[in-house]
Amino acid sequence: MNKFTFTYLVFVYALFAIFTLNGEISMDSQVIGSIILISLFGIPHGAIDNIIYLSSNKITRFRFYLIYIVTIIIYCLFWWLTPIISLVFFLLLSSYHFGESQLVDYSFVNKKRIIYLFWGFALLSTLIFYNNNELLLLSNQFIDTENFSKVFNISIFKYIFYFSNLIIISLLVYESYKVSISNQQLMNEIFLLILIHITFYLFPIIISFTLYFIFLHSIKVLKQEFDYLKSLQSNLNLLNFIKLLYPHTLLSIMFLVVFLLLMNFGFINISVFLFSIIGISVITLPHAIIMTNFYNKK
Repeated sequence: MNKFTFTYLVFVYALFAIFTLNGEISMDSQVIGSIILISLFGIPHGAIDNIIYLSSNKITRFRFYLIYIVTIIIYCLFWWLTPIISLVFFLLLSSYHFGESQLVDYSFVNKKRIIYLFWGFALLSTLIFYNNNELLLLSNQFIDTENFSKVFNISIFKYIFYFSNLIIISLLVYESYKVSISNQQLMNEIFLLILIHITFYLFPIIISFTLYFIFLHSIKVLKQEFDYLKSLQSNLNLLNFIKLLYPHTLLSIMFLVVFLLLMNFGFINISVFLFSIIGISVITLPHAIIMTNFYNKK
């Protein structure tokens, strides 16, 4: 068990103890806790995309920001024109991105991209399968997200859930048989998948996803970014690394607050649920592209 899985497990035990004592955690507490963790770790893990990309690619800072912002704007337009297709694309993109960050250090004999994708499929389909009723209720609560219930249909995700979990375990077992990963690494990955299943089954979707996103994804990516930058700057320490993170982190939080205020006062007519999905997805697209470039050059 690595330190990321151990930290994840500790927080799962802590939250389970709270659930056992109180019976539930209020929605307000879930949202506040999620916002705090995402602000501390989730947003920062993408806040140095510029530094990561510019350190290994010959491109001007102006051109980088131009392409980054244009990519976000184009994806926003797609959300306006075809929200269902944009949602499906976001799920596919997230699946690949999560699988890539989890398994990038392994030298698979099969095509890595297929394994990354199926790992992500297993992750997201498990989240949606165990929390389907909650997702459908949330989607139907707002007029602008009612159509999302077509995507989150349990009859669809039931098959994706069983198929993707079976395939990813089979692929990992095959890689172990081919000795591209050790038996210990295989056991670690299977243990992690089982732990994710238990977490997604026990907890509401906000808690489930936040636990995974922070402790198994964001903090791990932050560690990868820190190690990479330290290889370029031997004098880099944790304090200097945090200083690199906070400008874009604070800027992102500021934009988030402004948009929420505009929504609250009726200047932007969009539900919080749709805003959250669009906001996360349009940032994920350029970030995922940059991280793929980063992993390919490690």
